[in-house]
Amino acid sequence: MDAYNDAFECESELLSMLSEAEELSVKKARIYSRLLTDAALAEDMEALALRHERRKGALDKLAGEKK
Repeated sequence: MDAYNDAFECESELLSMLSEAEELSVKKARIYSRLLTDAALAEDMEALALRHERRKGALDKLAGEKK
């Protein structure tokens, strides 16, 4: 049973780390989208931010189901 708990904690920690990385990616993409002078690139960066945001939501949902 101890091995199961260790694996569970490891998986939860991994999901949390991935979620944090996605959150940072959202912030960076949003910053870049505001700084870029090329409108097409700015739109692409905003779209990228939205994709990161969706992935973060999915990871948070998975982590919530694991608790």
